[in-house]
Amino acid sequence: MKASKKIVIILLGRPGSGKDTQAELLAKKFGLIHIISSKVIKKSLLSSKKNVKLEGKNYNIEKEREKQKNGSLNTFTFVAALIKNEIQKTAKAGKGLIMSGSPRSLIELKSEIPLFEEFYGLKNTYFFDVKISPKEVYIRNMKRHRKDLPELDTRSVIAKRLRVFTHDTLPAIKYLKSKKMIFEVNGEQPIEKIHWDIMKLLKNI
Repeated sequence: MKASKKIVIILLGRPGSGKDTQAELLAKKFGLIHIISSKVIKKSLLSSKKNVKLEGKNYNIEKEREKQKNGSLNTFTFVAALIKNEIQKTAKAGKGLIMSGSPRSLIELKSEIPLFEEFYGLKNTYFFDVKISPKEVYIRNMKRHRKDLPELDTRSVIAKRLRVFTHDTLPAIKYLKSKKMIFEVNGEQPIEKIHWDIMKLLKNI
């Protein structure tokens, strides 16, 4: 695949699977805007308002903030509205995009697909499942101690995030598999090898 500003790449996978790292490499390679759902959500939660209105619905900021801190997923429609806004802004600017960690649920996925189809075409939209085992999730997350959301890297929260992934995100991945719209990549490899595997798949599509 030649570098293009009119493509969409979506990286899904368990917490700590290296989605953000791979997204940064691919964003640089293809000149894409990297939309990181956790950062988009966190930015929205900095609001001093008690409530925000998105797509006609009111959301309690404090409740959404607490969900992020304890490892729960934020309200699906809340996140979907935020991400849809980012997709539209990027598309209208004539840029391609890459997302890591979103969609986190089937609800989000089904709200995003029409936008990908409208602005980019589904033939230019590529989904990847970066697979790592639950054991590897603990190993990686307990080591990383990230600065932006350190409260997420504790054993109890990691366990909860794994349950949430299985309950909410995995159905989205299974849906994509049923439509033959997603490719699996072994995430338990060196960063360079994972990148090479993704690039190889993109070249063969």
